Amino acid sequence: MSFTHHAAAILATESSSDTLPSLTWASFNPQPHQNLPQGQNEKKGRSSPSSQTGSPGHIFWVIPAYKVDYLGEFKPISPREKFQEWAQSEYDPLGLAAGAVEAGTLEYSSKDGFCGYGHGWGGYGECFGSMQLDAAVSSFIGDYALTVLLHQDPRYFRLGKGSFGKRILYTASRVFITYNDAGHNTFYTSGISGTVIAGVISNLYYPQQDRGVSPTISRIGIDLGNTALYNASAEFWPDIHRGIHRLVCHGACKK
Repeated sequence: MSFTHHAAAILATESSSDTLPSLTWASFNPQPHQNLPQGQNEKKGRSSPSSQTGSPGHIFWVIPAYKVDYLGEFKPISPREKFQEWAQSEYDPLGLAAGAVEAGTLEYSSKDGFCGYGHGWGGYGECFGSMQLDAAVSSFIGDYALTVLLHQDPRYFRLGKGSFGKRILYTASRVFITYNDAGHNTFYTSGISGTVIAGVISNLYYPQQDRGVSPTISRIGIDLGNTALYNASAEFWPDIHRGIHRLVCHGACKK
């Protein structure tokens, strides 16, 4: 699902004065035993990880984040757990509501209607349905089916330390790199394949003007970009949440 406008605006408020460090492959692709995710000491609340899964549940209060891990130790998950994470993310009520709002606002134009399907409730229904189908096909193939087949992990593990530049590079790298079930870095074949396959399949139900090679490549690029923004949002959400908490409380809230 798309949240790029809001996520990018919020992330832009993070300090940009950090200079980019001298980076190596290992510096933004650390191994799990380095305790790369940080979150076990976060204050309890919707931004804090579950003691069992490490997931904050939602980021920005509405975006499903069941595939995000804030715990400090890599532990492989079973095929059943991969399916549960996929189902939770795909059918989360808040996520579906956010998608419905996006279909009616960001995907609307006065010329082509909703997603190019036209005006009225019919166009809106087709738009929302196509968005959900895109997400379902991409995530089912890339986050569940192929991760089980290829023994890869679909989760995003928060780095939580280092300069702003280093963390941004890390979030971008995890679009293409993930852990296998043994805890070693590997090319994210599952996720990339899911994105490409979903982009091709979407030609079966997208409006005629949005079919073909060029629109398909564009959709694939947008999906990969959204994944990078999702990773960045998951990475910085605890920092943003703490900042909002301090701003609202002005020191009066209980620590």
